[in-house]
Amino acid sequence: MEFMPPAMPAQPKTSGLAIASVICGPLGFLTAGLSGIAAVITGHMALAAIKRSGGYIKGSGMAITGLVFGYITLLILPIAILSGLAAPVILKQRKAADRVEAINNVKQLHLALIDFDNDYGTFPSDKLAKEEPKFAGLTGPRVLEQLEAAGSVKDLNRLLAVRGGPGAKWYYFPGLSTADEVPSRPVLVFPDVGDKAVILSIDGAASSVSPSSLSKMDLTGAVEIPAPKKKR
Repeated sequence: MEFMPPAMPAQPKTSGLAIASVICGPLGFLTAGLSGIAAVITGHMALAAIKRSGGYIKGSGMAITGLVFGYITLLILPIAILSGLAAPVILKQRKAADRVEAINNVKQLHLALIDFDNDYGTFPSDKLAKEEPKFAGLTGPRVLEQLEAAGSVKDLNRLLAVRGGPGAKWYYFPGLSTADEVPSRPVLVFPDVGDKAVILSIDGAASSVSPSSLSKMDLTGAVEIPAPKKKR
């Protein structure tokens, strides 16, 4: 009788589903969780097939890795969607709040200007800085600091501060007074806040205008005052 060698056991093979899962799982971070769905499905299918195979199919480690990444990205997906939907609403509310705060600030500045005008007969100006020793050097971009030097306002920077990047500017028309024959004349222009600029008139009226309207405004004679950055 011819001798027959014993049959060699079949070599285990790696599950294609496990490979698919471990690939799709990390890709979920790039696809906002969409490929994470595929990672979860193929990962569970791979583990089930590996269990049924009795050791003929391997790749459980890859399947589990794919499942972990898949579930993580599936958790991230709804959070990302909700964040994307909520962001415009939050931004709009923040702009509205900034605009309200800006109007309150210019109202306080108006009270300070009135108080200053009652004492000196005019709003802060370079001319007054030359006449009053206590205001010496407070000219040009520093002209409104006369309000603080006179005690009309305690913290000028807080009222002038704006949120956002550098470069924001106030526009101030110096030397006006409540005795002006045109009380609706602008005296202060607040930098853009929430796509709006706030204009303060001599009579205390504060109005919001679009940047396009502001660009058409005659700013001749206005002093540019750099706005301090708002503290968080």
